[in-house]
Amino acid sequence: MPIPRPRISRAQGIWAVGVLAYLSAVSGRASFGVASVEAAGRFDVGGAVLSLFGVVQLGTYAAAQIPAGLLLDRIGARRMLVLGAVTMAFGQLLLAFVLDLPNSLTARLLTGTGDAATLISVVRLIATWFPTGQGPVYTQLATMIGQFGQAVAAVPFFALLVHAGWTPAWVSLAFLLLLSVLLVVVAVHDEPASDEGTAPSPPTRPMQVLREVFASRSAWSGFFVHAMTLLTVNAFLFMWGVPYMTEGHVLSPAEVGTLLTVNVVVMMAIGPVVGVLTGRFPQRRALMGWTAGGIVTLVWAGTLLAPGPLTAWQLMPLMVALAIGSATCSVGFDLARTGISRRAIGTATGMANMGGYSMSLVAVLLIGILLDVVAPDRPAALDDYRIALSSMGALMLIAAAGLLATSRERPGAPR
Repeated sequence: MPIPRPRISRAQGIWAVGVLAYLSAVSGRASFGVASVEAAGRFDVGGAVLSLFGVVQLGTYAAAQIPAGLLLDRIGARRMLVLGAVTMAFGQLLLAFVLDLPNSLTARLLTGTGDAATLISVVRLIATWFPTGQGPVYTQLATMIGQFGQAVAAVPFFALLVHAGWTPAWVSLAFLLLLSVLLVVVAVHDEPASDEGTAPSPPTRPMQVLREVFASRSAWSGFFVHAMTLLTVNAFLFMWGVPYMTEGHVLSPAEVGTLLTVNVVVMMAIGPVVGVLTGRFPQRRALMGWTAGGIVTLVWAGTLLAPGPLTAWQLMPLMVALAIGSATCSVGFDLARTGISRRAIGTATGMANMGGYSMSLVAVLLIGILLDVVAPDRPAALDDYRIALSSMGALMLIAAAGLLATSRERPGAPR
């Protein structure tokens, strides 16, 4: 049944504010990836210790997904968006001023904790305010626009970091997050007025929700689709992409910024197509995950096997492949919600989101350890990065095996 026009307009306004909050969170999330070279000098650490920043952030983000989903299902998206942005802002401010390693790691822990609340809250708002058929499109648009936060980290944040210094760059991210808090408080409501006036649902216990989600094959399929499409993207963007391009391929900061921006632009162009296809062909969602994961794997293999340093133009296919992975990972959210009751939407979304980020933190840590093994007393060279980055292939195989086990056809079940 079509929804009245005024409700759609209000829903779109709430959605837009939620997307801005997500964009701000992505900016804070991706910022350390472009600052990793400066961080190595500021804290005087090597590859393995530097990887701890990514592991702490991604590990906290992944570990917090289920608790954040349970809390979201209990207190609502509006409060969770505020809580997440305030926590992230405090983390950025802390990182702006500290000089010691323990406090800087605490700052990234706060960033991961706050970040965990954001996207799942936006997905919950979409599920509440929009009809089921429109959900995949608005989810895809939200993740697509939100990922523009990577461009904020790659261009204005990176420029501020290079020209103004460490502290002003991180303070600017805190102000962006606090601006999103103000807009959420003013504009966002958890449910349409017609729903708010109905009798409240009986309270559900967390264990009931967890049992429902963990027993769902679709939720596990969403977990593995998200992992297979996103783990190499996160390892590249959050930690090792900038060092790989600047130290391995000797690209300039301007070339790196351009490539990262191209990645975001391509992802934004592909995203709406993926959203439409997800809504129109729900039985092909697992196939979409397979296709995107295969493209990412093949392009990574070609890039790592190519002889000699590559130019920015030669690295462009990798940026496009990573964009395909980013654009397709939200298919996992739609898969995870299949057959899940409304009371468990937040938790199911958190479980799917945990897939890519739990595998990403393992990738970040493996790459850092391998770099220290192959280049213990010298700066890493291109061949060192090739060896370290190739470890992601084993994690892709694990994700593929999980998706194969959970996405086999069942009679009458949409895949």
